[in-house]
Amino acid sequence: MSDSSTCSNTVGSKSLRETHNERMEKFQFLVDRYDINPEFAARLRSLEGFEIVFIIDADVHGPYDRNPTRWDELRQTVSIVVDIACVFDPNGIDLFFLNRQAMRNVKNAEQLIPVFAVPPAGLTPMVRALRQVLEEKQVDIKERKLLILIATDGLPTDDKGNKDLKPFERVLRYERKPIDQIPVIIIACTDDTKCIDYLNNLDKKIPKLDVADDYKSEREEIHKAQGADFPFSFGDYVVKILIGAIDSWFDPLDERRVTGTRPPDRHTHREKKKDKCSLS
Repeated sequence: MSDSSTCSNTVGSKSLRETHNERMEKFQFLVDRYDINPEFAARLRSLEGFEIVFIIDADVHGPYDRNPTRWDELRQTVSIVVDIACVFDPNGIDLFFLNRQAMRNVKNAEQLIPVFAVPPAGLTPMVRALRQVLEEKQVDIKERKLLILIATDGLPTDDKGNKDLKPFERVLRYERKPIDQIPVIIIACTDDTKCIDYLNNLDKKIPKLDVADDYKSEREEIHKAQGADFPFSFGDYVVKILIGAIDSWFDPLDERRVTGTRPPDRHTHREKKKDKCSLS
């Protein structure tokens, strides 16, 4: 091997190490910034090899006296998802809005500011949006898994405002091919009982589908099951959303007390500052 080849390989290896170190530093920064529990953070490794797509219902309303509003909470959720996802996929994530133009390759939360500055409005044509994503990502699915996050505050409708429940179920059940390569997480941004019941029923019937409630409701359910001292920050909530359909460890968190794998107390972790979360 020539000296030039050896030099080239050395530079390449050094570059890879630097890239890995940069990812590690960014990941640790996000873990600290969003107050993510070390156990939750370590499980984010399961996102390796996934392309992440967000379908956002730009009609998410909610009580006007609610602080923060559901639109504000959704903005915060999407911002954290973008930051975390870009550690694993430097190409960024695609955002599809039901009533607006899509955003491609979003790489940082600052890009979302003008989008969420516009108040929500419109219908909920979820079937059309989901089919668009599945069609556009056909080639990508052959090379890597596809994680689809759907945020909505209502039942799916067609473009005329009529309920579109059965077609939505058919797409989720039969048009994700292969279904085990395309997990879907639905974030329910609503208090509407009919909508929640409908989504939870889909969760029970359809594989590779997970339904997440808003942060306050999820925290209450988890504290009821795990105890009031169980650490669950908003950052933890977003992690649970991201990998709830991928990592079965999260399944019983809001149902029964977990044993043996309870996340350590984050304050103790921060005082000691010994352990760091790793991506490798």
